[in-house]
Amino acid sequence: MSKIDPKHEKAYTPSEWSKRLLSLELMTKFLELSQQTVTHVRSTVPNELDITYGPSERMKYDIYGTNLPGDAPVLIFIHGGYWQEFTKNLAAFHVPIPVSKGIKVINIGYNLCPEVTLSDIVVEIKQVIEKLLKICQKNGCNNVWIMGHSAGAHLAASILYDREWQTMMEQQQRTFQLIKGIILVGGIYSLQPLLTTSFNDALKLTEHEVKTLSFNNLDMNEVKAISGMKVIVTVGECDAPKFVEESQNYSKKLLEFIDRVEFILLRNNIDHFNIIENLLDSNFLLTKIIINNIKYQC
Repeated sequence: MSKIDPKHEKAYTPSEWSKRLLSLELMTKFLELSQQTVTHVRSTVPNELDITYGPSERMKYDIYGTNLPGDAPVLIFIHGGYWQEFTKNLAAFHVPIPVSKGIKVINIGYNLCPEVTLSDIVVEIKQVIEKLLKICQKNGCNNVWIMGHSAGAHLAASILYDREWQTMMEQQQRTFQLIKGIILVGGIYSLQPLLTTSFNDALKLTEHEVKTLSFNNLDMNEVKAISGMKVIVTVGECDAPKFVEESQNYSKKLLEFIDRVEFILLRNNIDHFNIIENLLDSNFLLTKIIINNIKYQC
């Protein structure tokens, strides 16, 4: 790879743009708070951990709110980390309040680059979502939402583009329609700019992946219109400006094939990390949006 331009690298590094802390301190505190929150949540919220959906150690998911009825609404969460870092075992900010409102939360784990390719991860996500939708259908649940943060938002969005998979889920299993909405938080939807960043050292993106998995740049003639689903695209004003731009552009792109799309820019110094941390606060706008949409289909 050619020499990395520091300005371009910074443009795609969300931790460099927070107004609260410098990058290293921000990441250190985020990881510390993530661990503390997971420890507390796992000791206070009824759960079942590390349920296997595939052969590798990371292909597992956790269920929170196991005390709730089988037909309770479900929120599936996909963590971020530029497809190469982080784990479901550090994701819990979004758990307590939905569970307290009668919503089960399922955290998905998945393999990371460079051990696998981004294309492999996309397949894993569809594999586990297919399994979870079958379980929801069996339990009588017909209200499923999928939320992803950062790279997880990209993975959540990936289910919107596989026409063959969607058709199979609709016609053979009749489970795709259980998905009432997708919530995309601080996501990135164009891969071309990442080719000249250090993030690509692990990603090793191919030309085919850049073409087929850059959702902001796809040929819409190849995309199937989807009805009965809402997509919420949200980002903090203090996220990396490129991430803000990505979310703004993607919300417009979604309107070409999704009936209901909502874009929300969260102000008051909300960045790439406290947009997730603040989900512990019932008065945080995004928390209210999540609950109101899942519980009341607003």
